[in-house]
Amino acid sequence: MKVIVFGATGKTGEHCWRKAVAANHDVTVFGRSVERRYAQESVHKSQGDVLDAQAVSKAVAGQDAVLVCLGPVGLKDRVTLSTGAANIRDVMLEHGVKRVVFVSAAGVGDSWTRIPWYSKILFSTMLKTILAEHAREEEIFADDRLDWIAVRAAVLSEKPGTGRVLASNTATTKTIPREDLAGFLVDQLGSNNHLKQAICVTSG
Repeated sequence: MKVIVFGATGKTGEHCWRKAVAANHDVTVFGRSVERRYAQESVHKSQGDVLDAQAVSKAVAGQDAVLVCLGPVGLKDRVTLSTGAANIRDVMLEHGVKRVVFVSAAGVGDSWTRIPWYSKILFSTMLKTILAEHAREEEIFADDRLDWIAVRAAVLSEKPGTGRVLASNTATTKTIPREDLAGFLVDQLGSNNHLKQAICVTSG
């Protein structure tokens, strides 16, 4: 499958594209610095800004699926996630690309009641804008014309992955290694278990 990864230079994004390559997908990485960052990597590179609709359109053309691992550039960033998502959605519709799997956050929507108390404090204060942006991102991608999956991640850790992921909208979310989140994202490229749903993931 031809797959493009947005946010490929981020911590989760890098895990994601490497796992996609390991799963034998034909991978393109997209970002502002991919040519320099991954100069020695044998992966397709499409350098550009997700806020540039023309660059996004050029990158998405000919792909079979899209993985979105965008992150905000600051605590008050109200642009990268929502505008980036809107640009990606619009060009996917333009080019007839239907499958999109993207990172959201446990705490969005009805998952608020299943996040730990410390996450509620953070999302109510310093991370309030980021949570709102993830909610907006979900609204943008939840388009009936797309085969979308929103992956609401628990608190992310840098610990090595264990391969044990609990995908549940009833369990309490705690933490999950970025490596395990990336593996779950890639797995959803060929799965319809959570099609057109938002699913929470935490360590199993």
